[in-house]
Amino acid sequence: MPPPEGEHPGAAHHACASDVSGTVVQVGTVHGSVHLHGDPNTPAGVPVPRQLPVPPRLFTNREAEFRQLEALRRDVAREGSGRTVVLTGTGGVGKTALATRFLESVGPAFPDGALYADLLGFTEAGPADPADVLDTFLRALGADPASIPHDFSARAASFRSRTHGRRIAVLLDNAVSAAQVRALTPGQGGHLLLATTRLHLTGLRLDGAEVMDIRPLGEIEAIELVADLLGDDRTRSDPAATRRLVELCGRLPLALRAAVSGLALRPHQPLNRLVSRLAREGNRLAELSHSRELSVDTVFTASYRLLPEPARRLYRLLGTIPGRDLTAEAAAALLDRGTNETEDLLADLVAANLLEETFGERFRQHDLIRLHARSLSGSEQSETEQSEEGGETGETRETGETVTAAVDRLIDYYLHTAAAADHTLNPGRWHLAPVFERAPGTEFGSRREALDWLESELEVLRATVRFCEATGRYSPCWQLCEALRNVFMIRKHFDAWEETYTAGLASAEALADPAAEANMLNALAGLRLSLGEPAVASQLHHRALAAWTRAGHVLGQASSLEGAGVCELAREQPARARALFEQALAIHTRLGRNRGIALMLRRLGEAGRDLDDHAGAVDYFGRALEFFTEADEPYMRVRTLAGLAATHLAAAEPDRARPVLAEILRLSDRIGAQAEQAGALVLLADLAESEGRIDEARELLSTAFPIYTRLSAPEAERTRSRLDRPPYTSER
Repeated sequence: MPPPEGEHPGAAHHACASDVSGTVVQVGTVHGSVHLHGDPNTPAGVPVPRQLPVPPRLFTNREAEFRQLEALRRDVAREGSGRTVVLTGTGGVGKTALATRFLESVGPAFPDGALYADLLGFTEAGPADPADVLDTFLRALGADPASIPHDFSARAASFRSRTHGRRIAVLLDNAVSAAQVRALTPGQGGHLLLATTRLHLTGLRLDGAEVMDIRPLGEIEAIELVADLLGDDRTRSDPAATRRLVELCGRLPLALRAAVSGLALRPHQPLNRLVSRLAREGNRLAELSHSRELSVDTVFTASYRLLPEPARRLYRLLGTIPGRDLTAEAAAALLDRGTNETEDLLADLVAANLLEETFGERFRQHDLIRLHARSLSGSEQSETEQSEEGGETGETRETGETVTAAVDRLIDYYLHTAAAADHTLNPGRWHLAPVFERAPGTEFGSRREALDWLESELEVLRATVRFCEATGRYSPCWQLCEALRNVFMIRKHFDAWEETYTAGLASAEALADPAAEANMLNALAGLRLSLGEPAVASQLHHRALAAWTRAGHVLGQASSLEGAGVCELAREQPARARALFEQALAIHTRLGRNRGIALMLRRLGEAGRDLDDHAGAVDYFGRALEFFTEADEPYMRVRTLAGLAATHLAAAEPDRARPVLAEILRLSDRIGAQAEQAGALVLLADLAESEGRIDEARELLSTAFPIYTRLSAPEAERTRSRLDRPPYTSER
C-alpha cells in the first residue's frame, strides 16, 4: 500500500525512471494478446562496486606487511574461503594507506568488487551503526532499496546471502569493536576483509582473524618517505637534521607528510629550519597538554602556520562542521567566499597534507587532524601569532560567535539546497517549512540531478539534522527533515528516515509548534505504512490530525485524514476509509485545491472498488483522470488507470478493461513505474486465463514475477505460487 499522495503524490516512480532495468514491455492496443520482447526471466545486471579510497601517491616500503597480506590472499584464492585481517596500530601510522594500496594492487583477484566503510570508531560522532553500513553495502551490490530488511539481523543475513560465493574485498576503516566487524563480514566464499583499528580486538582473534600490528616506520623507511616527498637531495645533504625530523614526527607517515609538505613548496629552505621550528612548537605544546601524541600535534601546528590566513581559517572551521566530509560548494558557504576561491584554499590544505580529497570531489579531515583543527577554532580569545620567520602573521582566531555564524551559513546552504532538490523531485506537493517559500539558491536541471545530490549528501544531511537538534537549532532541524521526505520515499532509506524525523519531531515539540509536530508525525506515519505497520501508521496520523487541529491548519488536516484513510484501506476497512476521504475531499473543495480534489476522487474510487460499488468507483476514477493528464501528472494517471482497470474487471467488463490496461503498460514503461507495469500484466493474465489463453497468461505472469521479485513486493510469492498450480503446471 503506497503512502498518501496528499503528502507525497507519487513522484517517486517518475523520478526514478532512469534507474529502471530489466524486461521492457511495450503494448499498443490490446486485441486479445500481448507480445513480449526479451527474456522475462533475465535478472538485472549485478553491479560491481569499487568503493576503495584513493591510496596515497607516495607510499613507503612496507614489504613485510605486503608479503603477509599477499600470502593470505593466496590462501583465499586456493581454498575459496574468506579471511579477516585486523590491521592494528596507533593513529596516523598508515593502516588505511597500507590497506588501500594493497587492495588496489590485487584488484583483479576480486572481480566481484571492493566495498569500503569508515566505521568512525575514533571520532566524536562515532561509532557508525553497522545497520547503516549494511544498508549502504546492499545498495552498492544492487539490492532494490525496498527489499532491504529493516531488522538488523535480517539485514546482515541478506548481506551474507548477496555476497555468498563472490570474490570480493572489504575494507572496514576505524573499527572500534569486534561486533562491528562481525556484522559486516560477507557470506561464505573467496572474500578478503581488512579491518583497521587502534585497539586490540581480541574477539576477532578468537574468531580466527589474522592480526597484524602496524608499527611506525623504521628510521630508514621514514627517511625514504621524506626523500620521496621532497623530491630532492636535502635528506642526503643534512642526514642529522633528517634523522631528528623523523624522530620528532614519531616516524608516523601522517605526521611526516604534514611536516614536509611546507618544505616541498620551499625548495631552498633547509631541513634544519623545520627541525628547529618543530622542536620549539613541541616544547610549547608539552607545557599545555600531556593527553595527546605531541609529535602529531606539533607537526599539525607547524604545518598549519605555514598556510596563508584564509586557508588557516578554513582549516579551523572544518573542525567544527557536522558530517565527516563536504564539497567545495559547501566549503564556500562555510567561508562565505566564492567557489573558485574556496577550491584554491582546499587545494592548499590538500597540498599541506592537512586535508584528504576523496572520491566524488569531496574533502575530509583525518580524525586526528579534525581534533587539532577543532582545538584551534575553540579558542575564544583573539591573539596574534608569530610566524616561523619571527614576524607577525596578524592572525585572529575566531570567537565562538563567528564560528557559530560560519556553521549557520553551512546549515543554511544544506537546508536551501535540499529544499530545492525536494521541490524538483515533486513540485506538486505542498510544504509547511518556510524555507520552501524562499527562492532556492541552487537550481537542479532534472529530477535525476536532484536525487543524485540528495543521495550523495545524505549522510552529511543526516549528521546535520542530529547536530541541529543537539545544538538547539530546532527550526532548521525539522525543516531539513521535510526537505528529505522525497529521497526517503524514493530510495527507502528507512533508518535515516526514522532517525531524522524522530529528531525533527523532538525539535518541533521543543518549539511548541503543533503544525511542525504534525508534519513530522505524518512523515513517521508514512514510514510505518511503508514498513507494513498500518495500525501504527494510523495512530500517528490521528495524532497528527489533532496537532493540525490545534494549529488551525486545515490543509494539514486533510493530509492526515487522507493518510488515515489509506491505512484503513490497508487494513481492509474500505467503509472507514471512504468516510475519511470524504472529509478530506470537503476540505480540498472548500480551499479550491483542484489537485487535492483529484487525489481524493481517486481515493474514493479505490474505496468504492473495495466496497463493490463499481459504478460509483468508475465515476470517481473518470473524474480524477480529467485532472491527472499524461503531460502533467503521468504517474498519478497510471495509478488512477490501475484502479479503473481493476474495477472494470471486478464488474465483469473485460472489453472496457483492455484499453485501460494497454495505456497503463505504455505509460508505466515510459516513466519507469515498475509495480504498476507488473500489476497490469497480472490483470491481463487474469483476462487471458478466463478466456482460455493459458500459454499467454503464463507468459504474462512469468514477466510480472521477476519485476515483483526485484521490488521485493509481496505479490512476488503469490505470482510464483500461481505459476506452480494448475492450469499452468498441467501445460508444462
